Amino acid sequence: MLEYLPMSQYTREDLLRRFARSDDPEIEARRQWILQALLAESPEVKEQLIEKGIEQGIEKGQLTAARAALRKVLARRGLALSALHEAQIDACSELATLDRWLDQAVMATSADDALV
Repeated sequence: MLEYLPMSQYTREDLLRRFARSDDPEIEARRQWILQALLAESPEVKEQLIEKGIEQGIEKGQLTAARAALRKVLARRGLALSALHEAQIDACSELATLDRWLDQAVMATSADDALV
């Protein structure tokens, strides 16, 4: 059926809305079955989703490790973190920024100096 029907932007949005998670267990079970059936027929899409998930997991792990290393260096140097500093570190989602802060933390005289 999908191969014969053109799909407008409205149709795409409607499908996404209809396939959103549901609190109703019966509807959610049907949704899961449909998604699994579609993935079984599209192994390349399934592989792409798996690869994307792995990449996101690796990135999340790197961010967590970089935040922990930054906090450890600041603590070992006796540079106290305020709640604002903690929030700033937690909110940072760029590995390059966390790496820069870690480099700065080695020589900084305060947490403010490290997190610029």
